[in-house]
Amino acid sequence: MVDALLALPATLGALVATGLLISRASKDRSLYLIAWSVTMVGLSLALAAMAIGFLLGWAGPLFRVSELGAALLAPVWLALGMIELIARVVQVRFAAWLFAVSYSVVATVILLVDPLRGSFSKALPKPRDTYDAIPLLLVDGAHVVAVVALVACAAFTAVLASKQDREAGELLIPVALVALAGVLVVSGSRGLLPAPLAVLALGAAAGLVWYGATRTIPVYADDEAYDGEEPATGYDDEGYDEEGYGDRGYADQPYSAAAAEQAPAAGAAPPAGKRGELRFPEQQVEEVRFPEQPSPSSTVDDAVAAAAAGAAGAASGREASTACGQITVYTLLDGREEAFDRLADELVQAAIAAEPDTVIFACHQVVGAPTQRIFYQLFRDEAAFAAHRGQPHLRRFMAESRTHVLATNVIEVRLGSAKLPPLPQSRPPSAHGVPDFP
Repeated sequence: MVDALLALPATLGALVATGLLISRASKDRSLYLIAWSVTMVGLSLALAAMAIGFLLGWAGPLFRVSELGAALLAPVWLALGMIELIARVVQVRFAAWLFAVSYSVVATVILLVDPLRGSFSKALPKPRDTYDAIPLLLVDGAHVVAVVALVACAAFTAVLASKQDREAGELLIPVALVALAGVLVVSGSRGLLPAPLAVLALGAAAGLVWYGATRTIPVYADDEAYDGEEPATGYDDEGYDEEGYGDRGYADQPYSAAAAEQAPAAGAAPPAGKRGELRFPEQQVEEVRFPEQPSPSSTVDDAVAAAAAGAAGAASGREASTACGQITVYTLLDGREEAFDRLADELVQAAIAAEPDTVIFACHQVVGAPTQRIFYQLFRDEAAFAAHRGQPHLRRFMAESRTHVLATNVIEVRLGSAKLPPLPQSRPPSAHGVPDFP
């Protein structure tokens, strides 16, 4: 009865945590959250089977569900989620997914159809007294692979954190918690612990997985369910850090981008917009023509017009001198270009609707380098730049594009000599959601 009283609340807690994690994984579409959701489902099924077995007595189906959930799926997919979160090489993540899916399918079939030995009671069954050699070998293999992968990921993260890698430092605590959860899963599912300790180990593992996952989930400004302290991995790791340079590689490789574009010829049609580029209506400038032999009166009028134009240009230059922004160079993972471009388009459209003080917001593709993208952003002043950093659509872009990016390089810029039209006056968005510009 004591075992059942421990298993019931552990099962309820695991089910609640599983529901929350699955909900968040479906919203964020992050692969590591999907993998850890499978782990939570396995732990919940195992704890539910334990609660029923301790209350009503164990049977073959309950034992199979418990072993399948806690001894096989939970450790394998926990390690897979850790690799997906930590690994920065796409080939490593692909190999991990290929192994986890194939191993889970083959081992699940064998654990479900292999004949069982012995009889059952209300006591926790011992796997070595119930399974034959092949199922035990598959379970042991899953445990060895999971422990090695979790320890290796934790050690790799600790080494990077000791080298002042910002992302690794932010993930160090969640990674350590999830690695501890893996140790508890293996300990509680091998049949070496007494029943109460096995239940506590699996319940604690479910809690650690859920808490570790929440420490890696970015908090959006418009979220209601995740208000509170923002995990550091959701915003600054893609290039919006305080020092102005990303920490994910290539920081020592210089990049440059022109801050001005050549003006189109008089009477020529404006060039077509590029993918992800935000354009503002061009300022209409009345052309002044001088006669070949000006009369005295026309000369005076032309001098007045030139003085007025010079004053307007000086005022525009004083206003443009406050413009600032940044250039962000993204190096994408192979095969992720289309997904990243789709997120970039959504970000630009959101900026058009909500940020009237943005002067230029463009995403460029690099000729000859299909996996590189360059964001060029110019804002009216520091206040507009700061407001841009806090926009919910930017935070969402940073979170969802994270899995497509291999490295970033960020360069803070301030507008110098450039040929630009007068900056648009700061106006709030119109009633249709699009800012009005002069």
